[in-house]
Amino acid sequence: MIDVHNNRIQFHQSSSPWIRSFSLESIKCLIVCRGPVRKEAMDIFDSIGIREYGILLSEKDSVVYPNSLAPELRGFRFPNNIHRVPDYMGSGKEEKVERIRQIISIAKDNKYTHIFAGYGFMAEDAEFIEAIEKSGVVFMGPASYVANQAGSKDAAKKIARKLEVSVTPGVDNISSLALLSKASDAKSLEKLAKEKGIEFTFNSSVSPEVNAENLLELGYSKIIELVSIADLQVEAEKECKKIWEKFSTNRIRFKYIGGGGGKGQRVVSKIEEVKSAVQEILSESKVTAPGTNKNFLIELNIENTRHNEIQLIGNGEWCLALGGRDCSVQMHEQKLLEISLTQELLEKEIAACSATNPKKAEVLKGDLKVLRDMEEQSERFGAAVKLNSVSTFESIVEGTNFFFMEVNTRIQVEHRVTEIVYSMKFKNPENSNDFFIVDSLIEAMALLSLHGKRLQKPERILRYPSGSEVRINATNKAIQPHAGGVIMNWSKPLPDEIRDDQGISIANPDMGLFVHYKVAGAYDSNIALLITHGENRFDNLKRLGNILRKTELRGNDLQTNLLVHYGLIHWILGKDAMFKPSTAFMISYLAAVGVLEKIVKDVDLEIAWKKIISEIASPDAKKILHRKLTLITRPIGEVIKDAHLLAGFLGFHLNHSWKISSSKIEWLRNPIHVIADLYHYLNMEADPSQPPSEQIWDHDNEILRNALAFYQELSKKTGIAADSIELVTNLNAGKTVKGIDSGILQQVIQSHNGFQLGMELLKILPAAGLNSGFYKLEVDEKLEAVIPDEFKKADTRDAFIKFLAPPPKASSDEIVAPMGGMFYSKEAPDLPPMIQVGDHFKAGQPLFIVEVMKMFNKISAPFSGTVKEILLNDSDGKIISKGQTIYKIVPDEVIHIETEAEILERKKKTTLSLI
Repeated sequence: MIDVHNNRIQFHQSSSPWIRSFSLESIKCLIVCRGPVRKEAMDIFDSIGIREYGILLSEKDSVVYPNSLAPELRGFRFPNNIHRVPDYMGSGKEEKVERIRQIISIAKDNKYTHIFAGYGFMAEDAEFIEAIEKSGVVFMGPASYVANQAGSKDAAKKIARKLEVSVTPGVDNISSLALLSKASDAKSLEKLAKEKGIEFTFNSSVSPEVNAENLLELGYSKIIELVSIADLQVEAEKECKKIWEKFSTNRIRFKYIGGGGGKGQRVVSKIEEVKSAVQEILSESKVTAPGTNKNFLIELNIENTRHNEIQLIGNGEWCLALGGRDCSVQMHEQKLLEISLTQELLEKEIAACSATNPKKAEVLKGDLKVLRDMEEQSERFGAAVKLNSVSTFESIVEGTNFFFMEVNTRIQVEHRVTEIVYSMKFKNPENSNDFFIVDSLIEAMALLSLHGKRLQKPERILRYPSGSEVRINATNKAIQPHAGGVIMNWSKPLPDEIRDDQGISIANPDMGLFVHYKVAGAYDSNIALLITHGENRFDNLKRLGNILRKTELRGNDLQTNLLVHYGLIHWILGKDAMFKPSTAFMISYLAAVGVLEKIVKDVDLEIAWKKIISEIASPDAKKILHRKLTLITRPIGEVIKDAHLLAGFLGFHLNHSWKISSSKIEWLRNPIHVIADLYHYLNMEADPSQPPSEQIWDHDNEILRNALAFYQELSKKTGIAADSIELVTNLNAGKTVKGIDSGILQQVIQSHNGFQLGMELLKILPAAGLNSGFYKLEVDEKLEAVIPDEFKKADTRDAFIKFLAPPPKASSDEIVAPMGGMFYSKEAPDLPPMIQVGDHFKAGQPLFIVEVMKMFNKISAPFSGTVKEILLNDSDGKIISKGQTIYKIVPDEVIHIETEAEILERKKKTTLSLI
């Protein structure tokens, strides 16, 4: 495996006294997080000489279950340092306070010097961090004063405005405004405080809004409700009306102040959606209980945005930006693909295309200016809050404008992307030749936690021009969470692959066998992170695509987004590696892939093959064609099994292997080479280590190798490229080709015709892209996506996406769960059920909620009807399975179920239309 941490501090006798003074061997650290970062932290601690560490396991942890140990524990060096709690932060205020007390008690009782919290919610919880600091244990991460200032989204926006950092238009004090609507002056605020038993005096030297905030803080500390959800809903409607008066075409985003990973966020497009959106973000953030801080941001939703972020590091006196990351490819506000964004990369790309593509160069110059501005503003922000560890400055970018969004006062999931491109060089202030290099942000956090003020501002050193990461999540083809499933096997990482997989790939230490891993749904859907590098963006994505091509991840009831990533990366490579997707791109991309799925699920290759054979008169030709049956149909059959696979192949090969001319498909390359590329793309090339089911069959490989060798020999004789369509076109027409002796021309043409026989079936693939409208999804000269309306508008878009994850089969008299998870009949404990017996519902109306991987999914009615019976009465919080019946209903209309004959006719019509 590639080692991103191959140049760490070496504390040996030959090191200088100054270097040895930064030893970390005194640290004994308690790791209180889950996910890939837990195992990564253990590996880093092992390598940098930390004396000892322990881990905290939650009973709900996705790696702790009755029949298996957490994979991190295989070969764990400190068996007495494994501690357990019921849940990391509890389900409410009281449980959270108890959990904090419990964690600190574990740390103190076991003489831990430090606590590391990774990138979970605890890592940026100011209350948690402050309690640790007061206990005398060191928190390995930004201090509580940083979390209080920058970690709260509303507080961070206020600081950004003071620093003249570019911010999104909106409101960050909705709770204060709601309180002032109830008590608008000093007298009424003091009266309300007295009624609630709160000691409060109005401060006339500051604004009413600040006074309202001060009173709210006193209420939170005593768990006293001053502003209800209903009050916030009313106030939110007022503020949204004001924003829409100025920006009538934009949507508005609600974002809970303590949310993260896409949780606690909703986007509304009309006033009727406001109340439910407020309820949803608060319910999802678990802050519906009286007395909790329910403040959230109301922001203008910049529609065509990219999500860019800057990695920051500081010691409280200095702050350094370590370049950016583009995290725009996301779904449900959760990132999927993250790519480095650095000045060096953009300068290199600009130089490469200035002469050949000046328009692209100008676009990239604009991006370079934005990046430089973001880095400068992020360093100012970090210095202002006296950042003393690592954090991330997040922005949304539109064209050449950017708006500060929030600061994550913790290490990010995608921090490895930055580690791939930059190391940090720390110099001795008294001797510039005395230095050490750090290329791990976790190592840097450890150094800062122990030696912070002594560390001089480092120099950033370029390692690779480009780095990227994909998140392998437990989701279906529509990127919907899929709880459950068991990983039975996982191929080993490639040499240029970094795989952070929580230790799942670690074999049983006694038997050397892969340990089956159950994917639970208690926290989030992430299973692993796959990271690699490149000399430029194209090289980087090509390398990442090859890692995905070679990765075998198999199991029972296992659904992941691996093929989604594989297809998307190849689609991008086929357009332009410097493509700049918006945060809304992925949902439109899924719609385009959904249309492909709709077509290819009705392709019947047997019908297509019979059609081709029926059009051949020669018995000899038919005999040759029969020999090529599996050579041609096997890879086509494999690639159309998953529309994401097909999307990547079509995206990469359009205008490379074929083009569309007057609604017709024209080959640009020899079809023999296209089918060879298809075998490679599917990872089905000849491989003696693989079973026959996973590779091209011997007799097919012989035909393909002979064909490729034939055209390679002709290329040598003619000087025409072996995969050139020019060679194919001339031989198809029976023309004399320079370099081919006339005496053997007919023999050459005969061999050529034999090799090309049946290759027209390959056109089924590009035809599927043409007939579905998939090719309408494009990239323009600004490197931005061109998306047709049918892939944008919610009604058509969402209908297309459903083809990727059709609802489970149900009788016409029932509503079933489309996914497994935790069932809720109501949006909050104090609200009535969303639907009751006897209620009539319309298609699209929300009926219940399924919580999967900490995300609330409102399940809407697929058709109209009336509830006859509820099968899950008083079952909120109960685990349900996909396809489980929730309601018995009386439908408004009887659903038509296709007969076998109708299905066959539909498939025949679709297949013949493609050939």
